Amino acid sequence: RDRPDQGALARAALAGDQDLRAGESGTGKSTLIRAIAGLWPWGSGSIKLPPGKRIAFVPQKPYLPIGTLRDVLLYPEAESRVDDETVRDALKRCGLASLGRRLDEEERWDQTLSGGERQRIAFARLLIQKPDIIIMDEATSALDEASQDSLLGLIDSELSYATIISVGHRPGLEDFHERKITFEKREAGAHLTSKRLTRSLWRLFRRGEAANDRSAA
Repeated sequence: RDRPDQGALARAALAGDQDLRAGESGTGKSTLIRAIAGLWPWGSGSIKLPPGKRIAFVPQKPYLPIGTLRDVLLYPEAESRVDDETVRDALKRCGLASLGRRLDEEERWDQTLSGGERQRIAFARLLIQKPDIIIMDEATSALDEASQDSLLGLIDSELSYATIISVGHRPGLEDFHERKITFEKREAGAHLTSKRLTRSLWRLFRRGEAANDRSAA
């Protein structure tokens, strides 16, 4: 199986902004981000993350534990204390307002909700838990482009302080990232190329507004 070479991994450091990883299957994109998230214990080398930072990993098929919808939304921090108004607001902003009255219902939510709804749940979790580092692996694959743009725009404005590392192939993803790292197959393994992406003035304005709102608060 192809793996990113050591030089490529050395260049794949956290940039402190929004990075998009793209490229052919089998080049190690998902392996790399799982390693960054601490979910891939194999291989050699080291990954250094800022101490005390909270990491959220958002896979293509988010894990939804058996239990109440509230438990699902607070996972993996089930003991955290978050008021219902905050939880319902997150659901509403992620297009799941109708679930706000079902917080205490126990279900097999992984079977009850569609693929797109499960991905929306994962974004609601981000709004509730406010992680410092967000790692996404095809996190919007079950959504249409308009829904994808809405949710990514929401995270971009509400969690503008967060480092975001994404794996994805849809062209629209480039609009929500500052750097694109492309994985290419080579005989010696995977080779990485990097380029800066141009952020729209509208998005820069949104991020500035969010930063001002936090300062005022």
